[in-house]
Amino acid sequence: MFVILKYKDKEYKANIIFWDRDSFFIDFNYWSRFVGSMAQKIAEHTTDNWNKFNLVRTEVIKALGTNLDTGKLHLSSSINFLPLNILPSLLTSSLKNLLQDKNPDDINNLFQELLMKVSHESQQYLKDSITVNNLETIKQINKKAKQVLITNDSKENNDLFIKEAGLENCFHEVHAQTNKEQLVDFLKKDDSIFLTGNPFLVNSYLKRGIKNILTIEEIKLISFNKATDNELITINIDGASKGNPGPASIGMVFYKDKQIINEASEFIGIKTNNFAEYTALIRALEISLDKGFNNIMIKSDSELVVNQINKTYKVKDSDIKDLFDKAYSLIEKLNSFKIIHVPREENLKADKLANNALKNNLPISQ
Repeated sequence: MFVILKYKDKEYKANIIFWDRDSFFIDFNYWSRFVGSMAQKIAEHTTDNWNKFNLVRTEVIKALGTNLDTGKLHLSSSINFLPLNILPSLLTSSLKNLLQDKNPDDINNLFQELLMKVSHESQQYLKDSITVNNLETIKQINKKAKQVLITNDSKENNDLFIKEAGLENCFHEVHAQTNKEQLVDFLKKDDSIFLTGNPFLVNSYLKRGIKNILTIEEIKLISFNKATDNELITINIDGASKGNPGPASIGMVFYKDKQIINEASEFIGIKTNNFAEYTALIRALEISLDKGFNNIMIKSDSELVVNQINKTYKVKDSDIKDLFDKAYSLIEKLNSFKIIHVPREENLKADKLANNALKNNLPISQ
């Protein structure tokens, strides 16, 4: 399952898209207000001297990367790349000279408590900070590629954002309170790309040798098209059941130009042989769609499955009818599809995979 991302006349192929939530879907003023609230509470809880109050509040604002003149966050602000749970330690270190009369451990614990309060209170204005126009892009890509959401915000606030934005079913993974530098291992994969509006992050990654990261100025300038492989993919499938019904499994072998490009097998529980054969077909179709294969030929030694899918035989069993319908719903998503019957001796690799899965998952008593 891949998409072709096009931006400024360049194309990028990706299976996984990492979204920097705060670059595209949250008004930047959200974090400015967050910093302001944090600075106010820290000053209130650490001094009753007015002059020192202002010094503490100013130091917090500076430490968290906010411009004192404009009230805006710098692109290099720690909030842009550090998880929130790191901030108390950062602030404890930044304020050690101003708060020399206080125990560092006590201060750090206090800052942890205040951070939780500010994070909870920030929910009141998080809803108003959601950039609605940009959300449609995520929905358009949904099911075309895996999408991962990244934010330094708390899990509680991130869950609220996803709910309010109506994006509950759009993400393969969601990472809250994440240090964006932790993404390095993810981004070493050739099939992923990280989208951000923060050039500071891009420069940081480039220094680490990570190139599949893009600074996007305006999300509306991105276009996405589903990448498809139109070469013929031949798939031998087989299902096995010991007892009919009994312990059952499936096996699949994928070929391109007569070369094996993928193998898969799976234990599927207590099922009939026909159920296993249909399940093998369905899983082969699901894998094909996930990998962007669109021109498929299935080879099966099950006369029932082949003739029912080709509509030579009628489907009378209600359980099989459900499987038949599911298979056809997947077939309709392909550019082209064909299924043919082959003798068992031409299906030995798929048969072996299915039987190995069966042996590996059978109870010891059997």
